[in-house]
Amino acid sequence: MQTQTKKKSMLKTTVKIIRLRGFLGFYDGFTAAALRQLTCTSLRFSLYENGKHLEILQNSNSILDKMYVASFAGIVGSVVGLPMDVINVRMQNDMKYAENLRRNYKSFMDALIRIPKEEGWMTLYSGGIAAVLKAAIGNSAQLAVYDQVKSELHHRFMLEDDVHLHFKSSLITSIIESIISQPFDVLKTLMMNAPPTQFPTVFHAIKYMMRFGYLGLYRGLVPTIARKAPATISLFIIYEQLRLNLGYIPLDSK
Repeated sequence: MQTQTKKKSMLKTTVKIIRLRGFLGFYDGFTAAALRQLTCTSLRFSLYENGKHLEILQNSNSILDKMYVASFAGIVGSVVGLPMDVINVRMQNDMKYAENLRRNYKSFMDALIRIPKEEGWMTLYSGGIAAVLKAAIGNSAQLAVYDQVKSELHHRFMLEDDVHLHFKSSLITSIIESIISQPFDVLKTLMMNAPPTQFPTVFHAIKYMMRFGYLGLYRGLVPTIARKAPATISLFIIYEQLRLNLGYIPLDSK
């Protein structure tokens, strides 16, 4: 939906995907997406958790401090995961082109070899500025906001640190994150999917993004929330259960 030249509803887009690729079309780019999650997401979580426990931040409950750490973690994770992000976007969008214009990547490795050979290795970092901006803002809106929402719910409503608290916190976070980061996600997707000469600068991509007016900033917001809500809830519930059951106990607390 983010790269469409003509407006189509989520329902029409869904029908078109099924018609062109069947239900497996919804999993195009899965290998690149999974590999990105294994590297990028793991890295940003690790950096954020370690960063917020630095001595200078240990007694701080400021959301701004958490956002600074989350932004840095997001930027580092984005730089590492950028090639996988580009491949994921391209594999997802390939079906919408005419057969003679499709890239037809056979797999993640095929794309990783062909893109530098056909378009230069810098193409693996196309949309880098938008991706880094999206990662910094999106990570702040996810990790820092989740921590703050969880803290507020815990203290103001006396909720226990259990699955119910984690579910409510992650649901609220997924909606906030989707709304805040969506314009940057649209911009990133456009630049990553574009041929090398389509957008000479990020400003050309922004101008194209506005082709549907200001609503162009939020193209695909509904499917984004539909994707991020269950994904974010699952992510944080699993993460919190691992933290509560397998997290380490500091020596000075024994």
